[in-house]
Amino acid sequence: MNKINLLDDELINKISAGEVVERPMSIVKELVENSIDAGSKNIAIEIIEGGIPYIKVLDDGCGMSEIDAVLAFGRHATSKIKSTDDLFNIETLGFRGEALASIAAISKVLLKTKEENSLYGTLINVEGGKILKKAKCGCEKGCSVEVKDVFYNTPARRKFLKRPSTEAMYITDMVAKIALSRPDISFKYIKDKKIEFMTSGNNSVNEVILRLYGDELYSNLIESEYDDEYMNIKIFLCKPSYTKGNRNMQILFVNGRFVKNKIYNTAIEEAYKTLIPVNRYPVVITYLNIDPKKIDVNVHPTKLEVKFSDEREIFDSIYRCIKNALNRSNLIPIIKRDDVFAYTDITENIIQEKSKPKQLNIIEEKPTNKITEVYPNGEKFISNVRESGDKAYFEYDNINAFNKAIENKYIENFNTLPDNNDEYKIVGVVFSTYIIVEKDDMIYLIDQHAAHERILYEKFMNMYNTVQGKQTTMPILINIEPGDDVVINENIELFKKLGYRFESFGNNSIILREVPVILGQPESRQLFIDIIDKLKSDDFNKDVNLKEETIIMMACKKAVKAMDKLSKEEISSLFNDLKITENPYTCPHGRQVIVSIKKYELEKMFRRIM
Repeated sequence: MNKINLLDDELINKISAGEVVERPMSIVKELVENSIDAGSKNIAIEIIEGGIPYIKVLDDGCGMSEIDAVLAFGRHATSKIKSTDDLFNIETLGFRGEALASIAAISKVLLKTKEENSLYGTLINVEGGKILKKAKCGCEKGCSVEVKDVFYNTPARRKFLKRPSTEAMYITDMVAKIALSRPDISFKYIKDKKIEFMTSGNNSVNEVILRLYGDELYSNLIESEYDDEYMNIKIFLCKPSYTKGNRNMQILFVNGRFVKNKIYNTAIEEAYKTLIPVNRYPVVITYLNIDPKKIDVNVHPTKLEVKFSDEREIFDSIYRCIKNALNRSNLIPIIKRDDVFAYTDITENIIQEKSKPKQLNIIEEKPTNKITEVYPNGEKFISNVRESGDKAYFEYDNINAFNKAIENKYIENFNTLPDNNDEYKIVGVVFSTYIIVEKDDMIYLIDQHAAHERILYEKFMNMYNTVQGKQTTMPILINIEPGDDVVINENIELFKKLGYRFESFGNNSIILREVPVILGQPESRQLFIDIIDKLKSDDFNKDVNLKEETIIMMACKKAVKAMDKLSKEEISSLFNDLKITENPYTCPHGRQVIVSIKKYELEKMFRRIM
């Protein structure tokens, strides 16, 4: 009996579809990219319940003839390429000719399309890859694609989909990134019968960023541009004072295509090194236009990956573009005074918001200082720095001296802390950060922030299920990103355990009514945002690490900081509390809390002994 079987076309199509269509988000991405390639100026996307039962993409592009509409559902049918040479000069988003065939193989599709000069349009109904109906119809110029019952004929694939709210979050994030990639196109995104967001299509990246991600991110933006004979790079990056809890806002567009690339992420991290805390990630949105011959987009059927012919050149260019912008900018973090609301004003605003359509208040962009530098080889670097003249500033702490001291061979890890108050002597504090303690023939150096972090971490872990909330003096307004409302609503119980009470305020914003009693209001606000970032992170193990990661963030925000001046009583209390912790050796991030220097080693340094 033969062991090798020739698969039939239906099974082949389903297998191929699995490479292109991973989830409803993949369908939306492929359809919207087709609309962009068709020259559309207006694109509407509608989903219901995460796109599993219903997806619709409507555009005003060039449309298709009856013959092309039928051919479009065939495998490897495309108008984008004709020969092998075209693979090395791709300027469109689609080119493989697999999208519609793959979508139709695992769902029910209704296509309506019409070319500009045609008297009538074409309607095609496809189920499981088979055309059930083809007819003339009346419709506007462009294309309308409705997709229903995703994976209805492949239940094994369907059961691996996540909850509709989670699938909707993936779609929202992808549509936002596509809208960001093409500010010259107007996008309208409807989720569960409600408009999630709209863009104007006026070709302003700044306006799209403001509409999608809010004023707080927008006000921290720095614009930077780099040119040479092979590429143009335009980057919108945030100052180090504004960071996120994951890499989701490190966005790269290559020739208008949203892609993921490790070289890009590495260049960003190197450029921001020493400027941001550990486990924080900068916001960098990059538009890279490069000769198509220098890249390979035919790496994976999803087209989310790209290879560069010269990765070192890409790394250096992006690194230099970001680094130069940061070096030329005022990086002192800005403290904003939040608007003060009365409770009655908030209530009235909520009522007014619900009674009128959502509006966007576009903030007038301030003039920028443009700096152009021309390198000897003809490369150009342009930096646009947005400044503000009515802000308060403060400086980052500098602990380089201590970092060098840790590396010194005369400093050792301590073995035991002093047993009682009579045996140790608090000598003082150096650099307003490191507590000096003397005992017998040992000197201990204690990082006050790391020590307090450890103390608070263990305290908060013990009281996690009983954290009390306190009513805010004034309601705290938080702008959230598209899709964040899904994350928040799915984790209400977590926020309650941490002492948060909140309500929706419309226009992608919420109001905090109660915050953890163990934190101040500014720290509580930032912690709330950080928790959302962690929950959205794909590589974040919610079941195992959520509790611990949240408590670590809480302890870090509440702990005394470097350069905080402590009284003698506070220093003594801090030391005593540290002695009774389970692990006084490191902070929750794994950083050293205490080191020791022997008197013997000091005397050797000063050559008192040989």
